[in-house]
Amino acid sequence: MSADHASLSHHPAPHRERASTVGSAFGLLGGPLAWFVQLCAGYGLASWSCFPKDQRGVVPVVGVSWSWPTMVVLLVVSVIIAVAAFFAAYRNFQQTRDEGHGDPAHLMEVGSGRTRFVALWGMMLGAGFAVATVIDAVAFVVLPRCAG
Repeated sequence: MSADHASLSHHPAPHRERASTVGSAFGLLGGPLAWFVQLCAGYGLASWSCFPKDQRGVVPVVGVSWSWPTMVVLLVVSVIIAVAAFFAAYRNFQQTRDEGHGDPAHLMEVGSGRTRFVALWGMMLGAGFAVATVIDAVAFVVLPRCAG
């Protein structure tokens, strides 16, 4: 072991106690899961009211007028969850940003800074899936409900 290796912590995530496991998991998975639930539930609500049987209807089925507001609420809640996941990951990143010292090639070789790495990916996924959900919202607003 060289002197550079000896200067690193013995654990690959030396600041892991600064970030909670639940916070890290929410930061990493909150955005993608919110988008996935919104996409699946939104598809079900949108298609079922227009395709209750084997033929497409021109207007939504009578009695399911609640499906449109429900889809909008799902979109808004999904964006809120994805943004909250971004900020949870950002908080973890701020707390662990000085976790590893040295050049990136050396840190990658020894695997140091894992908590910071998870937080960084959580920030990217939270922001990315918030944007993806907003793009889905544009489709819900622009496209006609059943006449498409």
